[in-house]
Amino acid sequence: MCSCLVVKNTVIGSGRTKIAVPLVARDAAVLSAVLDQIKNLPFDIVEFRADFLECAGSIGEVLRHTQTVRDALPDKPLLFTFRRHGEGGSFPCSDDYYFELLDALIESRLPDIIDIELFSGETAVRCAVANAQKNGIAALLCNHEFHRTPPQEEIVCRLKQMEDCGADICKIAVMPQSAEDVLTLLSATLKAKELAAKPIVTMSMGQTGAVSRLAGQVFGSSITFGSGTQNSAPGQIGVSALRATLDCLENGAD
Repeated sequence: MCSCLVVKNTVIGSGRTKIAVPLVARDAAVLSAVLDQIKNLPFDIVEFRADFLECAGSIGEVLRHTQTVRDALPDKPLLFTFRRHGEGGSFPCSDDYYFELLDALIESRLPDIIDIELFSGETAVRCAVANAQKNGIAALLCNHEFHRTPPQEEIVCRLKQMEDCGADICKIAVMPQSAEDVLTLLSATLKAKELAAKPIVTMSMGQTGAVSRLAGQVFGSSITFGSGTQNSAPGQIGVSALRATLDCLENGAD
């Protein structure tokens, strides 16, 4: 039975699927403009994709920009994500820099949730999870497959592995090569929901998988990602359209 997670009065893992909007900006000027553009959109969680910053190689600058996001949206749960090249991100970096950056963000206590890539070394991942939780930050463990959809059993196994590493939220994104692959992801989501004790987040990427971003409440995915001003992953739907569609599905429509 999945237990829910409450972050700034937002309940993750129970009720309607929550909408996260990725915040993508290369510098302070763009960040300010994007924050102004998204502030009135109907989202529940803001995800700061710090790997898109031109200054992503400077921990101090990343902290400064994260503070800007925190100050602009003080009442929204803030998910900090630094996605590396190997998992579809914009910034190549060593494991040492990656975990040094995560530790700095955790110690700052600016984010409410921090994204940690599962396959970054089990010992380092477990340490980052424990450090986050010690500082009152939820740990979201994740994995991304940009070229295939693993078998159902493998998807469920990876989500279970995240939970075993102490994750507060377990997330996997896969790339479909067919409609059948989308069904595989949805079936895995349903199975994982039955087994997991923590909220799970799943998605099938690209146009083919877009339906998975709308079906979370039915199959068990707790968060869906919708674009504000720029997509951070293939197949994201605009936040306003996503909210309208989810409302329609929840309330019933003629």
